[in-house]
Amino acid sequence: MTTIVPWPGRECAGRAGDRRPDLAVLVSTFERPTHLRRCLESIAAQADVAKRIEVIVTDDGSRDLTLHAVMAFARKVPFRVAVTTHAHDGFRLAQCRNEGVAASHADRLLFTDGDCLLPPGTLAAFIAAIRPGRIAGGDSCRLDEAETAAISMDDIHAGRFPAAVAPAERRRLKLKAGHSKVYELLRLPMRPRVYGNAIGIARSDYERLNGFDEAFVGWGLEDRDLQLRAEKLGIRVKGMFQHPFIHQWHPVDPSWVRNAVGTENDRYFRRRDVQPACVTGYAQRASETFVAFDSQPMVVRLPGVGFRIRAA
Repeated sequence: MTTIVPWPGRECAGRAGDRRPDLAVLVSTFERPTHLRRCLESIAAQADVAKRIEVIVTDDGSRDLTLHAVMAFARKVPFRVAVTTHAHDGFRLAQCRNEGVAASHADRLLFTDGDCLLPPGTLAAFIAAIRPGRIAGGDSCRLDEAETAAISMDDIHAGRFPAAVAPAERRRLKLKAGHSKVYELLRLPMRPRVYGNAIGIARSDYERLNGFDEAFVGWGLEDRDLQLRAEKLGIRVKGMFQHPFIHQWHPVDPSWVRNAVGTENDRYFRRRDVQPACVTGYAQRASETFVAFDSQPMVVRLPGVGFRIRAA
């Protein structure tokens, strides 16, 4: 069973009677609460969109302080915050993201990861770029361990952290931004490529595709599969590489395989007769039962997950 636990936020835009937010920021995470806190703070620092967003943390069954971090964040921000979670059973990013969409309200969706920082102006740019028939696809600059450690929470609140990006990484993303304009002009298939840490899509298109295909379990290719199926419906990608997210360093998971080469995901991605709407996708999550509570003091035990949340 998946449990979806929303908090209304201090001055929530998601309460009954309030306007629907323009953008749902869906942040995937698993047992990296320190990275997640910093990611969420980088979102909250973008004051220009505070009344236009909701944040959905899509957790893969963390058994640490992850949900405590989300609760603490939710109690101090002026927008709706929710978290989705389930019992951990391998890396299930596609399932996480479908669950998150089921808990969201906005007509625009932006998927990112809890180990990313979002620079000032990023959310406003994606709100402007996302529309039916077009995916807004970006990527991230990667920090090393020392560069990540050098960024303070004050840097995040003040929006100074992009200065930590090495010149070589800046050049790489600038080059990618230039290439994307050429790809868009030539309408090349599967170019520019989408990356799972920065995908913006209209909810109507997401529903037409039935979301991410949950047959992808483990690392990789669920994002490329979404793009492949989208192209079958004429949905093209607008490159957003001029607005790169910032990827915080962390040790590589032992199960990670670069480009998913030789994995079950790789074999499944290469299947024949791919249809635009996947069979195992968002629709099954959209019909699930939600368990909700507000930010009042309480203790909640989530079934089948194995942790307890205590509100202060």
